[in-house]
Amino acid sequence: MNAIDLEVIYQSTVQIARELTLNMLRTGYSTIIKESQDFTFAIFDAHGRMVAQGVPQPLHIGPLAAQVGEIRRVFRGRIDEGDTFIVNHPYRACQNHATDVTLISPVFADGEIAAFIGNIAHKPDLGGKVPGTNAGDATDLFQEGLLIPPLKIVRKGVMNDDLREMIEANTRTPEVTWGDINAQIKTNAYGQSKFAQLFAKHGTEKVIECWQDWMDICERELRHEIAKLPDGLYGPETDWMDDDGIDLTRPLRISATLEKKGDTLHFMLDSDAQARGPVNLRSCVSRNFIECLVKMVFIPKLPVNDGLSRPVRVSYPPEGTLLNPRYPAPCNMYVRPSQMTTNVIVRLLARLLPGRVPAPASGAGGSLSSAGRHPDTGRWFSMYEIFNGGGGARADGDGVSAQDDLVVNVMNTPVEAVETEFPLRVERYELVPDSAGAGTFRGGLGTRRQWRVLGEEATVNLRTDRFKHASPGLFGASMAKSSAATLSPTDGAERPLTSKIAGLRLKQGDLVDWAMGGGGGYGDPFARDPERVRIDVMRGYVSIEAARTDYGVAIRANHTIDHAETERLRAGKAA
Repeated sequence: MNAIDLEVIYQSTVQIARELTLNMLRTGYSTIIKESQDFTFAIFDAHGRMVAQGVPQPLHIGPLAAQVGEIRRVFRGRIDEGDTFIVNHPYRACQNHATDVTLISPVFADGEIAAFIGNIAHKPDLGGKVPGTNAGDATDLFQEGLLIPPLKIVRKGVMNDDLREMIEANTRTPEVTWGDINAQIKTNAYGQSKFAQLFAKHGTEKVIECWQDWMDICERELRHEIAKLPDGLYGPETDWMDDDGIDLTRPLRISATLEKKGDTLHFMLDSDAQARGPVNLRSCVSRNFIECLVKMVFIPKLPVNDGLSRPVRVSYPPEGTLLNPRYPAPCNMYVRPSQMTTNVIVRLLARLLPGRVPAPASGAGGSLSSAGRHPDTGRWFSMYEIFNGGGGARADGDGVSAQDDLVVNVMNTPVEAVETEFPLRVERYELVPDSAGAGTFRGGLGTRRQWRVLGEEATVNLRTDRFKHASPGLFGASMAKSSAATLSPTDGAERPLTSKIAGLRLKQGDLVDWAMGGGGGYGDPFARDPERVRIDVMRGYVSIEAARTDYGVAIRANHTIDHAETERLRAGKAA
């Protein structure tokens, strides 16, 4: 195929995926869709291989690929034009957690399946033991909401109303939940019409040939970049989660080792035994975001497709572990082990490619959900917000504040959207001084947000980590500061909260404060340019005290540098 056709057809495919993303943004009901953008669209060929994606949430891609494969297996010979399939079961076809619901639609050309459109979108409530569904103290899968095996939600263009009514009966917010699902269905249908146009314009065989060529290109280019590096074994690198939400005294280990051999990378994962609480991670989820991390480092300008998986091998600990849990282990807080796994993978890649990989991000980001009766309407509301700590420092620059791990590509919910739609008031939303890891280049700062309950009462769930084990730095840098959360009730003293809270009942006027840690630093903090430290102090990013202790820079009250004292401080460390 000539280069022009190859580029035009593939970019047309990618553009369809992007259009589907924009369509979903405009038609989704919940703030988790229209504000946080916690959803992903991807295109697969008839064999279930991923061809292209829209604006991605990397944690979604692995489950989508597995689910397309499961639909092809279960419904072989029974997939018709006009069908759309639904699934959310974490162990039937692989899913992150039950509140991520997948819709898959086949694309036909000349009476044959030519492609599949798949999308995953988070739901703010899908039943379960607590409002908002995702309980930080869940001990098995069945406490984590409605479970849907692979089923047809649309049969030959006709909605399956029995299944729709069953879904609506198992959510506290039926209008919002079904509104989002219906938007997923309609957006897939729009995609089917766009692919009909693409196939008609270029010919089905030519489009499919283009897709195959691009997968081969990405594989070839990735292998070429890997082969440039010397063979070797790196690691192990290890990180820790605070706890599983049940046993609050037991930290949980995640480790990884990397073998680089020829034109392939082999990541060998290890972890503690699976947790009783919901911090277990399905292997199909982690495999793909590891591939995405490799892609970001080695071939950032090329697209994500099935070709990336071929030079990357991932092996797992035995079944019954955190990274390979046994059914029906709970998994609704899968993002926490995903962030820790990302942390150790980033550190391995930084050893393999010094100077090209940033320090680990905070891993402190997470979600807070609040639910209750709205005082104006009397109807049940369910708010779900996702927040970030700071990004890791780079070899030539500071980390980005309020931006967490590379695999969590979602947005926050604007203050105006929260206060317009829910009986809550956001009283603070700001960067947290001194939260970043110190280094020659410091990490990005984490964020703080405060919510005050305005309704008669509300139930809150907090799903996060890094209260006990902050993100480390690289090459002599300091680790970031830990996260923290507190409750200030109207009828009592302020008290600290743990990182995983389920079903906390609040009354009108109660205030929740959550401050997230920052990213790790890069390089020796005492080698940081004193002028950069001074500017950080002036901007409120670093305190005068931290400038002195963490960087060896003496800053006066008027924000000028005491050069003599700075030389003494730095000479003292060198000695």
